[in-house]
Amino acid sequence: MSTAYIDAIKVEAETGLDGSRYSGGANRTVSDHPYVKGYFYVFFGLPSTLFGGAAGGITAERAMKYLLVSAEAYTPPGDRTINVQDIQGQGGVDASFITGQTITREFSIQYKDYWGAPIFRIHRQWTSYINPYLGGSIFAKDFSSTEYKGACMVIQTKPLARGTGAKDTWKKEDIIKVDYFDGVQPITDIKSAFDANVTDNSFVKPTVQYKFDGYPLDETNADVLTKAVTVMNSQQHFEKVGALYEALGQGGADQIVISGGTGGTTPAKS
Repeated sequence: MSTAYIDAIKVEAETGLDGSRYSGGANRTVSDHPYVKGYFYVFFGLPSTLFGGAAGGITAERAMKYLLVSAEAYTPPGDRTINVQDIQGQGGVDASFITGQTITREFSIQYKDYWGAPIFRIHRQWTSYINPYLGGSIFAKDFSSTEYKGACMVIQTKPLARGTGAKDTWKKEDIIKVDYFDGVQPITDIKSAFDANVTDNSFVKPTVQYKFDGYPLDETNADVLTKAVTVMNSQQHFEKVGALYEALGQGGADQIVISGGTGGTTPAKS
């Protein structure tokens, strides 16, 4: 990837709106459509020291799949703040000058866990680099960050279902936001979400807090956006759902029954 923090920032299309802010009508371009959030995908790169499949542990591929399909909510890092210091002039007229910045280096993801608690087990395996009973690591070879840190890419898209056919692939224009984190590690070994109460029969949805290094790259970097397209096309996100509806269209619908006029049932006709 490029070492540049950002590339030349540009807006892909000029707005068709005017000062009235009215955005209705059929002859509107893509630049006039509001940003719709909630469609996102989470991809992790996991440290091979902990997810290499040794001793029957969870493999990186299996863990990455569970984390992708189980993520339900993403909270990005807090806003970056430009720090300034004021110099007072005569008569109380001040001026501000940049002195640095303040950044936060944490993000969180809420998951829905399943029977067997795979989300809990994945993060237990990741945080087990430090053995909770010994207070030290039994996995470390050199005790270097490459042994316990990974990467994460969170990709937000338009409300699209790509990858349902061989030529139906994701494009740059489909992606509206990317956060690429390096040096990622979970800082919570989740247990608190697994409480129990006879009056509360609900799903278990643990939230995991992650630390990362530096500052995340995003879609304003052309290389990151290109990588995000490659990552999205590496998975068939709608393969199983697409196969289900394809099966219905190829005769599965014959198994559906409808009420007949005499109270009986007859097979649905294709």
